[in-house]
Amino acid sequence: MFATRFATKRVIWSSQSIRQKWNNRSTKLRLFPSTSPIENSAEFNNIEIQLNNCHTCTCVSHHKSLKSENFLKRRVNFAAFHRRYSSYLFTPSAEGEHAAFIMKPEIDFETLRTKLKEMEDSVKFRSMDVNAQVVISMWDEIQQMEEQKKQLENERKKIKFRKGDKVSDEDMKKAKAQGRALREELRTVNSRISDLTDQLYPMALRLPNFLHGDVPLGTDPVELESFTGHGGELKTVTVGKQESHELAHPGFVYLEDEGALLEQALLRWAAHQLNKKGFTRFSSPDKFKPIALEALGLDPDGTNQTYAVKTNEDSTYLTGASAMAFAAYFMMTVVDATNLPQRCYTVGKHYNSKNDTGRFDGFHNSFQTNKVEVCGLSEESIATSDMIFRQYVSLLKDLYSELPLKCRLLEIPSSQLLPSMYRKCTLEIWLPKTAEYVEAASVYSCTDYISRRLKIRHIGEGEDITKHKSKRRFVHTVHGQFIDTGVLIEAFQQLAEDTNEMCIPGTIVSYMPKHSKMSLSNR
Repeated sequence: MFATRFATKRVIWSSQSIRQKWNNRSTKLRLFPSTSPIENSAEFNNIEIQLNNCHTCTCVSHHKSLKSENFLKRRVNFAAFHRRYSSYLFTPSAEGEHAAFIMKPEIDFETLRTKLKEMEDSVKFRSMDVNAQVVISMWDEIQQMEEQKKQLENERKKIKFRKGDKVSDEDMKKAKAQGRALREELRTVNSRISDLTDQLYPMALRLPNFLHGDVPLGTDPVELESFTGHGGELKTVTVGKQESHELAHPGFVYLEDEGALLEQALLRWAAHQLNKKGFTRFSSPDKFKPIALEALGLDPDGTNQTYAVKTNEDSTYLTGASAMAFAAYFMMTVVDATNLPQRCYTVGKHYNSKNDTGRFDGFHNSFQTNKVEVCGLSEESIATSDMIFRQYVSLLKDLYSELPLKCRLLEIPSSQLLPSMYRKCTLEIWLPKTAEYVEAASVYSCTDYISRRLKIRHIGEGEDITKHKSKRRFVHTVHGQFIDTGVLIEAFQQLAEDTNEMCIPGTIVSYMPKHSKMSLSNR
């Protein structure tokens, strides 16, 4: 399902002969064409890491051969190069014959040209460093080259003779010369198209989603509404906990008895509410390949909120329950329109390296927690995905209205949106002892941003899934985080007077296990 990464870094060679030599060898290095404008860029010349420090190739003879060819004159910052000019979502033409899986996302360049001003605004207000105009210019050049290619191919067809035609030796000689000239010109055009395509897609994949009209521009969120829930009678219970065990991560806290059971009760409560609404429950893995991160607009090689897990063959990323679970599951699938919209959720551990400070700063700031993640798939329509978005926000408010917590709903500003997000609303709860609002849940729409990168499509009602390939449309996705047990446990603890106690609302008590002291069956 996922593209195999045969190389993780790119190198530019200044010698055509040596570049060709290494292209023909069974090496793990990915090579840029010499015509690439990157070779003469300032970024390439401001280099820090010596080539003989390269760890992308395990072949010892690789370094020896480079030395013999006197190629240690230049140094390359591999990490910076890879982040800026490559993508796990796109397989360059030079790797096509070696790659086990070819990736080429379906970016809508025509819509991008039509809404260029909107895209430039989205880039600007998200404070991103990518030029949409350059992307369109490069795309236009490729279209011109494709048109030139068609003309050359048509000319080749015209000079072909039918079997049995009487052709003089002079005419045959001219036709062969013209054919050779056209083949050479076609070879040049195809090479240029290939080079431009290899440069276009990594750049285009860095473009963000468009912005919804209700998204605040800048850095300040907009409060949509506030409310206080009613969760029934509060039950105070003593909770055993042990901080900073010497054999465990210093930022983790052990919960005992009712505290540990409360975490499971919260998940059971949320799952029961979603099941009643017709959601399908999924089990999901905790680790994902980098292509899943990049599909959501995260940079696998840069700073993000995941843990990188190194293996002998590749790197995977530890996230736990997250939107990546659904992105990976639906990748390269075709959904029947009769099955849309699809509503699903997953429950499990979640890991956030951003909160990994090496100390315990409260349950709401823990690097490890339990979450309920939801996903919705709809038809290729802004109106339909907006409807799903509003339904998820409404469901979120209904859930938290059953808890005795002060809440507020915010529309998140452009500067805080991930590149994949069209819009996002968060629900924050008030922590009385620390006097702050903290994010407990969120809903965000990605329109067709993820589906075009991972080729998640749908067909119309009544159409044959094996046919009508040209009629397949890209689904819109809506994602959300409905429950973060760490935040809710912190909120229940701050409702109590003693730090070793928690106030559990009656709504949640009914979901405590039977052997719990708080269980209804034991009262």
